[in-house]
Amino acid sequence: MIENIKKLLGLRPSANLDAVVRQVTEDSLPEVCQQVVGRTGGMNFAEARGYVRARASRIVLRHARIVIARSAEVKVSELQTVARFATERLVPQVIRQARVGVPAMPVLRRAA
Repeated sequence: MIENIKKLLGLRPSANLDAVVRQVTEDSLPEVCQQVVGRTGGMNFAEARGYVRARASRIVLRHARIVIARSAEVKVSELQTVARFATERLVPQVIRQARVGVPAMPVLRRAA
């Protein structure tokens, strides 16, 4: 649904930009995961998302600069756009990986 809204508003990246965003996301994922591992356990989803986004911002920006410098198809002026789209794509992946292996709290049921 969000993708359809982005498409209607013209916020969806072009094919060239999308490839760069994917590359930045793939390059940034291990480093961001390493930084947040074990620190989001006690957070709810909104807190974890904000925490990951804050920790990922510099890493994503650095990787975006590197990938854009290598790409002839994307202009340097689109750096912020690439970083924003890559961060939005990266955050759910990091949260998913951070939550894997964390057992759910058992529900204690009491008799009536």
